Amino acid sequence: MLLSIVIPVYNSEKYVRHTLQSIFDQEFDRANLEVIVVNDGTTDNSMNIVREFASREACIKIIEQQNQGLSAARNKGTAAATGKYIWFVDSDDWIEEGFLGKVFPLLDKADEDVFLFRIREYRESDGKKILERKLPHETAHKTDLQELLQTRTDFSPVQLFIIRKEFVDRNHLTFVNGIIHEDMEYAPRMLILAKSIKSVPWIHYNYLRRDTGSLTSNPSNRQKRIDSLFQIIDLHRELEKNITDKRNLRAMQTVRFWLYRKLFNFISFDEFMEIRGEFHKRSAEMKALVRKHLFFRPTSLMVIRRLIFLFSPKFLKKLNKII
Repeated sequence: MLLSIVIPVYNSEKYVRHTLQSIFDQEFDRANLEVIVVNDGTTDNSMNIVREFASREACIKIIEQQNQGLSAARNKGTAAATGKYIWFVDSDDWIEEGFLGKVFPLLDKADEDVFLFRIREYRESDGKKILERKLPHETAHKTDLQELLQTRTDFSPVQLFIIRKEFVDRNHLTFVNGIIHEDMEYAPRMLILAKSIKSVPWIHYNYLRRDTGSLTSNPSNRQKRIDSLFQIIDLHRELEKNITDKRNLRAMQTVRFWLYRKLFNFISFDEFMEIRGEFHKRSAEMKALVRKHLFFRPTSLMVIRRLIFLFSPKFLKKLNKII
């Protein structure tokens, strides 16, 4: 078994048929694949669609659990996986046509811990392609987290990666339960632990940017998103204490800066004032990271704004400018 695709399902009857069709309409040796569908307590017709596919595709395994969230579902699927590699696929996205036929020969001979591929993003409202992500090189190439950050290559979402199961088990890699933006916690930690990462410039995944219905698009989850980003930053800070490699340490510090930047840019001025005490407690840490990354992916305006942040985060937030 070369590949385990883990698909958490929760109330996605509008999308899951397309997801499964994108897999099983391809030509490949079924002996090389298992598809683990984790029913995360779905209440709509999603699982009837999954069972329809399972009735004719023996490589589909269904796991049932009460609703516990995406992290718990992925962890449950990972524990059940028997493939050489694991790929996390969401039930509203779809994989690239012809990809499985290309990737199986690659995985069969591989000993890398992690493969990084390319994805496209589509807007749900009109089906328009809004982004096609790039990689550091136009040919297959060994890489690491530091290079990805330096070359403006994304480390999230986790669907970017196909990950060696033995590496996952050996390092006890799991998603943190109960948070949003779990990929932003998992992916940097995974990349730091990996001994070998290879970027392969093949499009392998199509990501649906939903307008409504997702955790990140739901306004009621706004406070949880803020709390989750703070929690992820704290988890990464703890991780840094055990990193001895200077290159990896710099990379994780850059990720922490990136997360603080994302958090600061995400919140409104009123939200900033409401949680100003939390920012005040972290002021020295944030300013140290901004000073260290003053010229990280810079433009002249960005450098000026970061200098303003060092002088007065409140003033910059009131201007509603990003850092």
